[in-house]
Amino acid sequence: SPLVHPMLEGVFNLLLAWAAMFAGFLSDERKDKPNLLPFGPMLVGMQFLTSGFLLPYLFMRTVETSSDVYQEDIDGDIQTLVAEWRPLGGFLGGVGAASILWGLFARPEFGEFSERYASFGDLLSIDRVGSSFLVDLVIFAVFQSWFVDDDLKRRGVEKGQLEDLRKVAK
Repeated sequence: SPLVHPMLEGVFNLLLAWAAMFAGFLSDERKDKPNLLPFGPMLVGMQFLTSGFLLPYLFMRTVETSSDVYQEDIDGDIQTLVAEWRPLGGFLGGVGAASILWGLFARPEFGEFSERYASFGDLLSIDRVGSSFLVDLVIFAVFQSWFVDDDLKRRGVEKGQLEDLRKVAK
């Protein structure tokens, strides 16, 4: 099998881990807050076409109006389990961190950082799919903020509370 650049593998795996982290927002789907596009299938689609599924969902989702949402309000047992599973963020954050470390240090035959980075840049200049992974990471970073305020509101966090967390998440 062909040898894949470790930085490309790292970016790809970071992207998939980040897409999977959106599972924490499965609580966005409830009986009293129906969305035109259901988030569960969108989340699965994000593992294959990343922002190709995220962006249409974001544009068509219903805005959070309730400040008191309980775990029992979330549609579906799987959504409830995954959306409120506390270790999810840490686990997927670990996968993302491992992906970054893999990109930086795996396969020493790709050289030190400067050589590795240069060859990665050369690869991206001719590989549209690899470049699209970086674009998807930027899109995730920009549009994730659409969820943060609604999720904190759903969890009963008032404006002005947890400002440091809010800023980091955005």
